[in-house]
Amino acid sequence: MTPGSAAAPAAPVSCVAFRADGRRLAGGTQAGSVTVLEISDPARPVTLTEFAHRSAVLAASWNPGASDLLATGSADGAAAVWRVVDDRPPHLMKVLGGHPAPVTGVSWMPDGQHLLCQLADGRAAVWQAFSETYLGELDDCVRLDVSPTGLVATVGATGFVAVRDLAQARVPLAGRAAPAVEACAWSPDATTLALARRDGTIELRNAHLDPIRTLRAGDAPLRSITWSADGRHVLAGAYDGTVFAIDPSSRPVWRLTDPTIRTCSLAVGGPVLATATFAARPYLLDATSGTLLTPGLSLPALPAPDRPFRGGLLSAQGRVVTAGPPGDRTVVVEHDLRVGAIDALADRVVVSAAHQAVRVARIDPVAYEVERGITLRAPEPVRTVALLGTPETTVVVAASYDFRLWSWTIDWTGPPIGPTPAGDFGAGIAALQRLDEHRLTATDHRGELVILALGADGALSG
Repeated sequence: MTPGSAAAPAAPVSCVAFRADGRRLAGGTQAGSVTVLEISDPARPVTLTEFAHRSAVLAASWNPGASDLLATGSADGAAAVWRVVDDRPPHLMKVLGGHPAPVTGVSWMPDGQHLLCQLADGRAAVWQAFSETYLGELDDCVRLDVSPTGLVATVGATGFVAVRDLAQARVPLAGRAAPAVEACAWSPDATTLALARRDGTIELRNAHLDPIRTLRAGDAPLRSITWSADGRHVLAGAYDGTVFAIDPSSRPVWRLTDPTIRTCSLAVGGPVLATATFAARPYLLDATSGTLLTPGLSLPALPAPDRPFRGGLLSAQGRVVTAGPPGDRTVVVEHDLRVGAIDALADRVVVSAAHQAVRVARIDPVAYEVERGITLRAPEPVRTVALLGTPETTVVVAASYDFRLWSWTIDWTGPPIGPTPAGDFGAGIAALQRLDEHRLTATDHRGELVILALGADGALSG
């Protein structure tokens, strides 16, 4: 970690955090830089200072009791506490290291002394930050949020949600099964916990985790959630770059879809909502209307999930994939969640992706019956897919919503081989396009294109 000025590469923003007064916004990037912006005028944010980690900055959180202290977490397993004063260079105060996995979240307790570090391996480390004292960990924690009164809500890998008062004990005060939950957020008055689900719904529960109501927000898997500053609206982000506001009675307030928005991180500062992005700066929106306050990249939206197939069309609608001419459609694949991407190869093989489930099927050469279907599980949620090879030996390529590319090889006589890492893109993959049976293009969110080819060993390379 290097305090002081850092060159600002055109790297995606991975995390955003507002200071309590809403006038300072910290944004961390995949290149390891942290930028602090002054946003008294959200339409004209001013860079106040920049500093650098040695690796990607994945999390940031301002101290609730000391407005000049900022905690950050990075991909190298370190968390840090910085003193950030407007008229002085940033000063690195504390380093909380030794974590066995990347630090994907940092959250201060209301006392401003204790820091929770969420780790990529599904645990959270508890620190007394200023004495650099490690106090233990919380198991089964892939996401967490701290209420203004100090209650800690955690979401486990299987969706088990727990609420703890760490000032009293590590044992949960309440715990409930809530499958398919991706994120959680306490309301500003600490009475209601919002849970974002993979089926696009939002559950509202009280501090004892009793259900209050379910909000029907859409069918795209949700990735992040927060509340408006006044607690009147729930703000959430879906994997497909959609952010929206909904009130607690399920009334839609606004909705915006932008393929350059990374909904892995949302932050509210007064009337402004900040989002992580695939651009080199956070996007700022009016939290009450969804109006974009900072100019975006104006990239086109992702194309509709359909492909020509046997003189007709292969298309996805909701959870199902159908094939055939208009008026005579046949369901060939069905998922548990909304299908976000499809592809077809030689009018015989079809692939579809819904969150982390990738289903590939070889279709009868005459009818639309599935000869054999295989379900693959991607290591990360999938944004887009492509098929290479032949109907006899098929290669499935899947791009995650962030930066990674994965592939599987299927010869249809045995189990698939994979997933195999096939590349890591610095700006995130927006689209895959097959050129021929051995080559495809991968286009990132900056519009840059790379051609990837299958080698003799079945591996993809650029």
